[in-house]
Amino acid sequence: MQEHTDLEPETNTQESTTSMQPMRFTDILAGMFTLYRSHFRLFLGISAVYLVVRFCTDQICMYFLIGGMGDPALKLRGFLETFLLLIFGSALIYAGAHAFLKREITVGDVLKRTLQCMSLLDLSPLIGSSILWFLSVFGPFFIIPLILGLISGFDTIVAIIAIIISIPFSVYFGVRWGLYYLPVLFEKTSAITALNRSAKLVKGSWWRVFGIMVAIVLITIMIGIILGLSFSSIFSFIIGTTAVAEFTPNDIGWFAYLIWSFVRISIYIYSTSIGCIGLALLYLDMRIRKEPDDLKIHVNRLRTSSKLT
Repeated sequence: MQEHTDLEPETNTQESTTSMQPMRFTDILAGMFTLYRSHFRLFLGISAVYLVVRFCTDQICMYFLIGGMGDPALKLRGFLETFLLLIFGSALIYAGAHAFLKREITVGDVLKRTLQCMSLLDLSPLIGSSILWFLSVFGPFFIIPLILGLISGFDTIVAIIAIIISIPFSVYFGVRWGLYYLPVLFEKTSAITALNRSAKLVKGSWWRVFGIMVAIVLITIMIGIILGLSFSSIFSFIIGTTAVAEFTPNDIGWFAYLIWSFVRISIYIYSTSIGCIGLALLYLDMRIRKEPDDLKIHVNRLRTSSKLT
């Protein structure tokens, strides 16, 4: 009897067969919210763990920030936020893929997989591919201006021209390699191989992937802005102060700041969760469209390191 791989759907049910069909543009966008709602306990449990860790680190960094450490405290907070997002995003995408493929998975399973990702062996491809993607997207903004500057001299007009020239390159490679994160997580690839896998999946569908990515980013940002502004207005009205983008304990006191920080981080977590689920759906949709049989073969790499128990 054939065993199911870690990401292989249960093909004996009609429901799972349906889930392996290619998705339309609107299916992916609607699926972000549908999966979150139908697996609310799963995503809530993952979010709760991240909320506790992120909330505690934020308060510690803020304590040192207002205590006079200044720039070092800001850099530490930025580093911790980036690192936690890397791990939290992995957990959400991992959970979203299993939820889509109708696999039974618990918060404990996801946390176990996430802890495995935190090992140096598993984490280095994620960090490496992220750095390569960042350089491919933002590198042209440094390389092209430098080349033009050396040729014609550095001035304002050259800088504007260089930025305009850089934008198409950044957008193109940002989308072409934009699915790099998923091959590292699901297929256990190296950093460079992840970029090549993303390029292979996006090839021939660049405009479609571009449109979906833009929609996912816009939806994620709009959720954060709408909920954030609504909360800021209500919170500022209650404490009797003017709404601002960021408060500190010196502005409103520690008790009010704890409430402020808790809710703001919760809003950020919710919007991020929706975006991560969308990326997981986009990746799986491209694999279903281009390599439906290969999807089952590649996920065998996860059997020894992340098989569900």
